[in-house]
Amino acid sequence: MTECPVCLHADFDEILKRDRVPVLQNVIVATEEEARAFPVARLRITGCRHCGFVWNADFDPDAIDYNLQYNNSVQASQVYLAHQKAMAERVLALPGKLSCLEVGCGEGEFLNALAASGRLAKAIGFDPAHKGVYPLAENIEVVRAYFDDAAAKALPGDINVVVSRHTIEHIPQPRPFIAAIAAYVKERGLPLFLETPDVSWILENNAFEDFFYEHCSLFSPRSMQYLLAEFGLKAKVEPVYGGQYMWVEAAPADASDIGIAASGEGVGKASAGIVEALGYWTTKVAELGRKGPVAIWGGASKGVTFSLLIDGVDCAIDLNASKQGCFMPVSAVPILAPKDALARGVRSIIVMNPNYRNEIRADLDAMGWDGELLVLQDEA
Repeated sequence: MTECPVCLHADFDEILKRDRVPVLQNVIVATEEEARAFPVARLRITGCRHCGFVWNADFDPDAIDYNLQYNNSVQASQVYLAHQKAMAERVLALPGKLSCLEVGCGEGEFLNALAASGRLAKAIGFDPAHKGVYPLAENIEVVRAYFDDAAAKALPGDINVVVSRHTIEHIPQPRPFIAAIAAYVKERGLPLFLETPDVSWILENNAFEDFFYEHCSLFSPRSMQYLLAEFGLKAKVEPVYGGQYMWVEAAPADASDIGIAASGEGVGKASAGIVEALGYWTTKVAELGRKGPVAIWGGASKGVTFSLLIDGVDCAIDLNASKQGCFMPVSAVPILAPKDALARGVRSIIVMNPNYRNEIRADLDAMGWDGELLVLQDEA
């Protein structure tokens, strides 16, 4: 790729490169053999100096198959559920009964959160990877397809809000994705709510574990505002979820009211700090391993990447029952329930996401565990 997928400029830097990364992280892998033979591809993370957008320049969309084994649910965590509820309340702050369109609805968890308020008249979600793993409210319909202009034309006329959470980071060409959504919300004068990881947080924290194949498009607040402005939407961006995500509230606006330009405040080179953080944890895990088995808490993307890059992880702990008893792709690190991990004699646990530290500490205290708990972003 010779130009930025957002601002179309050709002034960018390579941030990091990795060979043989799993093409999916949030996936159920039932056996160790299947895990070691899992499909791999190359990661070449690139940052635009012009707008601040970050992307995988070697991404191949044909390598991705969000099939029935895909599972990125975090609904077992009360911390995440509280965040999900808080974001639902932002949408519910709109007046009157809501008729919601969600682009990239997953299993419909967010739409269910809206329905729980009693203020959702109806909702339509689009997601080709939807599997229907748990019941949705009766007024929620999910279409197993991508949202595009043809889908927009077929929607009922009473939709009054559009949401898209944790979807655009999976889209290799974000301009046509936003173009389709923007055309719909501009035609009807609707509010748009987006949520996606904030690459500024990843770079500022040298979070090497947050670069992986599924997330081929990562936005800074400025690059997000720039992209939306390109298609006639004015956006307010706010950090949420401990700064890891950005919450975007956008609406149609006249060109004179937008005024967002890619001003050259891009990401620049950021590889040195990432290399240093990776080196720190390589040494730290080796030290911890001399005291006994080392576990990581988090069997999703962060944990998959950590276990791939750093030797010495005995197992991963995850509250998602669907993943327990399965394996991390490529590294083949087993994923266990907390009690099963502690039964292996785990003496050190590294928490992959700092947002969960208190929840995890409480769980471990309740089980009487007396080992050492570390938090990834607190140490390096």
